[in-house]
Amino acid sequence: MKKLPFLIIFTVTVLLLEGPTPGYAAATWQWLSSLKGQPSGQSMCMPSALYIDHALERYYAVDARNNRLLSFNKDGEFLKEFNANGQLRIPFDMVKDREGRIWLIEKGRNSLTMIDLQSKAIEQHTLSDGGHVVFLDRLEWKDDIFYVLDKVTGQVLALDRDLKVIGRFLCRDGTSGFVDFKIRNSSLWAMEMGGKAVYRFSMDGKPVSSVALEDVTGFPYSFEVGPSGIFYVLDRHEGNVAVFNREGQFKYRFLTPGQSRGRLFFPIELKFDPWGRLCVVEEGNGRVEIFKR
Repeated sequence: MKKLPFLIIFTVTVLLLEGPTPGYAAATWQWLSSLKGQPSGQSMCMPSALYIDHALERYYAVDARNNRLLSFNKDGEFLKEFNANGQLRIPFDMVKDREGRIWLIEKGRNSLTMIDLQSKAIEQHTLSDGGHVVFLDRLEWKDDIFYVLDKVTGQVLALDRDLKVIGRFLCRDGTSGFVDFKIRNSSLWAMEMGGKAVYRFSMDGKPVSSVALEDVTGFPYSFEVGPSGIFYVLDRHEGNVAVFNREGQFKYRFLTPGQSRGRLFFPIELKFDPWGRLCVVEEGNGRVEIFKR
């Protein structure tokens, strides 16, 4: 009986030593699967983006260094490889339009490239805005309008079916520009360079609101907006995800840097899928890691 207090103290001490690191949430997200490439073929090398086809329940990974696209089903099983007969030049991001055509940003050409799988037609388009070449970075499509991020100006441009600029989304101070954007809940959300703030716009380009984020990330590169309005910010250099509430207050981090399963090495894009899972494209590890709550 006299030894019982010692055992209790010892147990509490062990629990404290094994508890979560301050600022990190314990078991918030758990690893589910990895998209890597063909089961017995070439692995992905420096993937840059993930497109999710809601209707077909498929993932499309953009394998930039290998100049191809890889498709997977909802369970992460490899389906097909597509390289346009070797014609792609450093694909970086992709969408599909209502006709099922693929639109790619090709960094090797600085082109918005259309691929019609039915007719086998391929068209490359160099975009301009006010006489200046647009250096394409990120791409979204909604209701027959393309939305592209200009890497140089930091503006998000809206383009019609003829790829003419019909609108623009600007950072409030007009200087730093945006590093990433998402279309969620009939709004366009954009994160300012350096992760200083997240802006919300109506789809016609009018500013609706902005949220200043606490300065706790080293190299914020991509972000997501959760269903309840919580912000998730991907830190490319630190290999983790920082979570902020609606007011921009830092709540916790999760994931850690590394190369083993469930760890991140030079992640490049963060994206929610329709099933509530969080997908992280890892340029350094050559894969897409998928996490669930």
